[in-house]
Amino acid sequence: MTFSIAIPARLQSTRLPGKVLADLGGKPVLKHVWETANRIKDVREVIVLTESAEVLDAVMDWGGICYLTPESCNSGTERIASALDYFSGDFIFNVQSDEPFLKDKLLESMIARTLTNGALDVLTPVYPLTDVGDILNPNVVKVVIAHGGEALYFSRSPIPHVRGAGSDKWLSMTQFFGHMGVYLYAREILERVPFLPRSSLATAESLEQLQLLQAGYHIQVIPADGPSIAIDTAEDLARAREIIRENHVDAN
Repeated sequence: MTFSIAIPARLQSTRLPGKVLADLGGKPVLKHVWETANRIKDVREVIVLTESAEVLDAVMDWGGICYLTPESCNSGTERIASALDYFSGDFIFNVQSDEPFLKDKLLESMIARTLTNGALDVLTPVYPLTDVGDILNPNVVKVVIAHGGEALYFSRSPIPHVRGAGSDKWLSMTQFFGHMGVYLYAREILERVPFLPRSSLATAESLEQLQLLQAGYHIQVIPADGPSIAIDTAEDLARAREIIRENHVDAN
């Protein structure tokens, strides 16, 4: 089994345009992610995919590999599928370009799980939710999981619903899990992405992984310690900068 890492990096993001090249501790947000990806020893190549010539030039200045992909791609997964010929791995990571605090050990654990358990469609990390505020927050994606470790559904709404109890009682009555937007795809799944039917669920929730679930593919989960900080808004970027200043360390 061989592994590759794709980092889809759309410059003109909706909520914070230009965030992937925003300065964080003296280097762009994207470069933190790229450096983490390049530390994973069992990976054949790390490739950034973008619609932006500015991002392309920046990555090439770092000595990285980057390719331009269509502006029409609606998700990171679509962007990877459009550039699949550039990747040699049997399994390909989709690593978010806006998560500068992503840890090496998470990606390494996903590789180890795949090597141990064999073929899968998709593998993605989940973590326990311990704050009811996160459960109620639509920006925190929730997931419900089968006994065998397969994701049953992802939602921005609180799932599962706890009937007959106020939200202050939910955590004492059942376990809630959050989802981290890192994926490890079997190559053949990405080959099928351009031919998948339109997903009403993915459109409704604005969650790309629901397209695969609705089409009948299986998403296995792997435990993570907790969420990584994603840079979605100006407030997120300010928080990340403060974390680096307080700790006097690099994001990675």
